[in-house]
Amino acid sequence: MTKIHFIGIGGIGMSALAEICLARGGEVTGSDLRPNNLTEKLMRKGADISSGHDRLNISVDMDLVIRSFCIRDDNPELKRARELDIPVISRSEMLKEVLGEARVSIGVTGTHGKTTTSALVAHIMECCGMDPTAIIGGEVDSFNGNAKKGRDDLIVSEIDESDGFFRDIRVSHAIVTNIEREHMENYGSMEHLVKAYGQFISHIRSDGILVFNGEDRLLRNISSKARARRIDFGFRDSFRYSCRNTTFDRSIKFDLLKNGRSSGTVASSLMGRYNVTNILSAMALCMEMGLEFERSAEAVKSFKNVKRRFDLIGKIGSIEVFEDYAHHPTELRSVIEAARGYGRGRVITIFQPHRFSRTRDLAEDFLYCFHGSDILILTDIYSADEDPGEGIGIRDIYERIDSARFKLVDFMRKEEIPGFLTGIVQEKDTILVLGAGDIGDISRPLVEEIQKSGKGG
Repeated sequence: MTKIHFIGIGGIGMSALAEICLARGGEVTGSDLRPNNLTEKLMRKGADISSGHDRLNISVDMDLVIRSFCIRDDNPELKRARELDIPVISRSEMLKEVLGEARVSIGVTGTHGKTTTSALVAHIMECCGMDPTAIIGGEVDSFNGNAKKGRDDLIVSEIDESDGFFRDIRVSHAIVTNIEREHMENYGSMEHLVKAYGQFISHIRSDGILVFNGEDRLLRNISSKARARRIDFGFRDSFRYSCRNTTFDRSIKFDLLKNGRSSGTVASSLMGRYNVTNILSAMALCMEMGLEFERSAEAVKSFKNVKRRFDLIGKIGSIEVFEDYAHHPTELRSVIEAARGYGRGRVITIFQPHRFSRTRDLAEDFLYCFHGSDILILTDIYSADEDPGEGIGIRDIYERIDSARFKLVDFMRKEEIPGFLTGIVQEKDTILVLGAGDIGDISRPLVEEIQKSGKGG
């Protein structure tokens, strides 16, 4: 394929694939309703990208059209491609083709932690001189983006489970971080979700490796479907890879155990218990693939966090503002817990829900996941092009939250938040800007407002 068009090219997964196609010599065009830094980067590398969707963006000489998961069937570019009989595939199908071409393909999937874990694996391999191609669902400092063109026969990729197509993707090695209730708008039930993970696991090559979270009951049960060699990890010594003497409040340090015996100490600038498991799984796979502990641990030490994963946006005296992509109740709880351990003052949480369907499906969990925050600010749902539908929304959750657990709970428009918080912020506050939508738009204005106010000490 020489001329490929991406509908929704600005998405984190789409832009990574587009960058790899460009690096391999393809002619890339695309369109997106919301141009961003990723589309700007692609344009600097030679992609022709249009703002907005228009049937005129599709030309008869195109070899392939790739659609983002959020692109609807009535999209004008999609309809035009079909009129011209141009093959149309999803982002997941394109990723399957790219991974299928590699002699060694490593896929990282799961409900939580897959972006950081895949980035860690790629970074460790890069530092060990293996020169992997990397396709990551977040922007990585060491790659200056969310993709890196390396060897065609060695690919490390995050694999998104949201659309269900991941069950058909075949890799030589895999890490599965965990399984939780998520994306029920596509799966309908936990039974179907778990079945899809089982199908993915069963497709890992028989001469490959499956690294899985041994503390996850669902994963333990379905790991038997693997033909690949099974490697478990977790906090207990009984797992093949575990840890001891663990600290993770302001940075991470632990002794890595393999079969109960210490391999040495691992240190990282990351924080939080959840990142200990991310590091454990990445180290486990790399060591099982033959990389030395010492070089792998040194690579982990040099790894900088993925953008929007407990990402420090600004420090105003003793006040710190962090962004995180957390949008599932378990992720929110973990990030708030990490902030509580990290900070020396109040934890202020700002949260923008992502998708109406997720908010409805996990409404009960959202009622309790913010405990640990001193102040909670909620704002309207980022739709991700979903229709509102019926049922519980974020305002219903706001009204049902036990406000006695917080010093303050409020609901307001996104644009009002910087001004409001500037009026109540105090020295040593840790401010979390959380969500997978466009809530990050307020982070810089918030930092600037606090700076102007003279607060922070």
